[in-house]
This record gives sequence, structure tokens and C-alpha cells, in this order.
Amino acid sequence: MHMSESLGVHVAWVIIFISPNNNPPGYTRKPFCVTQNVNMPTTTPLAPKLSSSTPSPPKTPVSVLNKLQTSPRGFYAAMPRLVYCTEYFSGGRDGNILITKGLDHDEEFIIYGVFQISCNDFCFTPDGNFNPVNVFHGRLADLNLSCWLTAGRNKAIKFSSQDFPAVLGNLSTFEKLVPRERFYETLSVIQDTIGHRSIKLTHCLFEAIDKVQDDTSNSNNNSNSSTSATPTDGLGSEFNIATWPVADRCKGHLQDIISEHNICPLPAYDENHVLIPPLQYEVKLKGALVEVHMAFCHNYVKKSKHNIFNAVLQELIVLSPPAPMPSSPFKCCHLNDGPCTEQHNKWK
Repeated sequence: MHMSESLGVHVAWVIIFISPNNNPPGYTRKPFCVTQNVNMPTTTPLAPKLSSSTPSPPKTPVSVLNKLQTSPRGFYAAMPRLVYCTEYFSGGRDGNILITKGLDHDEEFIIYGVFQISCNDFCFTPDGNFNPVNVFHGRLADLNLSCWLTAGRNKAIKFSSQDFPAVLGNLSTFEKLVPRERFYETLSVIQDTIGHRSIKLTHCLFEAIDKVQDDTSNSNNNSNSSTSATPTDGLGSEFNIATWPVADRCKGHLQDIISEHNICPLPAYDENHVLIPPLQYEVKLKGALVEVHMAFCHNYVKKSKHNIFNAVLQELIVLSPPAPMPSSPFKCCHLNDGPCTEQHNKWK
């Protein structure tokens, strides 16, 4: 993918009134897309797209930035003073989740940005590297896939790396909104590894059927509709829980939960906006430059005295595929021909 235009630092609009002195440069207030009020904060479901006869137009730095600035579904993660636009919804299904201030209904506070997926600790695989022998992994039904987001390394999309410190600052401020209990340990979404900071992104792979039915019932009651749909409607057999590609060590555990759970595939799309199949998660996502939309939530774990924060994936779009692995001249040598370096000297 060719990206040649140089970009500076930009921020997105907000949907509540802020003092004019706090407005970022070029600020323009735009209307928010209002949805129907429900008992829980609303979010946009996965819209599967498995094939496309016409490839999507190529992404450019300008088009990516324009989407971040004008999308009505959330906020640019690097926007200054983003904490003033949100508050926690206490006691939600996924813990205490951030919602948007200033609306006449409760809606998840969605933030988005452009990041590089780290190749280290990559667990966006079909089974999340789950090992039933490891007692710390818990149950397969509670499995969360995860990966780490770092500053973008694409020279054309410079705002990804330039704005990364501001994104980290906003996430840290979100965590400080929660009162700190004495003797509680905080598990942050931000981690320092070998001098580099990264953001942990998570995705719940399984959802209990009774929870899905409750959500569907609430949705139908608010929309006066007798029909219901799930995010996996219309997907092929490769997205079915019965054929979900897990390692042999996990297959027995998967069979135990099939009757009581639905599968929640990654809402991850390739450059042509085609939903990525589970067997291609690693090859298409590990090391890729991506546009990420995420929610932010918090959980108290009283038994172990932990404050746990999570950045929860809502949607992911690949902007640039992973770079190829470095080649090595030694891979072309045959051991029976003698030392590779000596063979090279003979050819000179």
C-alpha cells in the first residue's frame, strides 16, 4: 500500500459543549447518531462481510484521518481533555463501562485510533493460546483473546506515532476516574516493555446463550420487533462454534460448552473490508497497522483485591499488512555442500 502524504497532529470533534477556551484547533461540532434507549449502553453489532466483487478504494493518510475526524460513532483517542466527555456506567454487564456524557440515553463511549499490533504476546488466535493444564488460564468459556497495540511505524501515517503519547495519557486518565480502594492492586491497560509502552486490547471469544437471549429480549422490547439477529448470522461454517479451529488440547473443552455458548469471532476486517477467517488471524493481524475502535471498562475483583481495566475491541480494520519476515542467505545453503560462507568466497 502506497502512502506518500505527510500528516501533522489532528484531533476529532466532540459531542458535548466545552468552553471555547478548551476547544482544539479546527474544532467543529457535528451531530451524533442517536439510537434507541435500552437498559444497557448501546453499541453497533458486527456486520459480516465475507466477499466483495469490487475492492475497496485504497486507503490514504488523508482518508484515514478524515474518518477519525468525522465518524459519528465515537471519539479520536488522542483528543485533548477527552476525560470530560465521559463517565462510568456502574454495574453493567461487563463491569463499569465508560459512557458518553450529554446524551439522553446511555451509550458506550467508543474511542478509536491507528496502531501497530505488536508481534510480542500475540493472542488474537482462534484459541488464544489457551492451555487447560495451566490453572491460571481458568475456563475456556471465559477466554479473552488479546494483543498489544503500539505506536504506528508507517512513515506516511505519522499521526499514529505522534499522537500515541496523548492516547496513553487519556487512557491513564480514564483509569484515574475510578476511586482507588486501599490495598487494591491496579491492572492497567498500559504496559511498559523494554522501554516501549503498549495498550492491551481484549476480545471475549464466547458468550453465554442465556445472556444473548436477555440482550435480544431487551432490544426487542425497545424496538417493538419480534425478530432477532446475532452478529454471526450469515457467516460460513468456518465461523461456527462446532467447527471453530482450536488446538487439540482444547477440543474436549470446546465440546463441553457448545450447547450453552455462542462464538464471537473477531470483528476484524482486511484491507478490502472482508471479515478475516479465524485461521488467518495470525498471518493477517500480527504486526499489521490497524484502525481500532474500542470501549473501555473496569472491574473490581474483591476476592483478589484487584482493579482491572480493559480496552475492549469493537471493530478493527487492517490499513497495512504485516511486513514480511527478514530473509537470510543461509536458508539457501545445503548442509552437505559445506560452510555457506566458504561457498560464497568460492563464487567471487
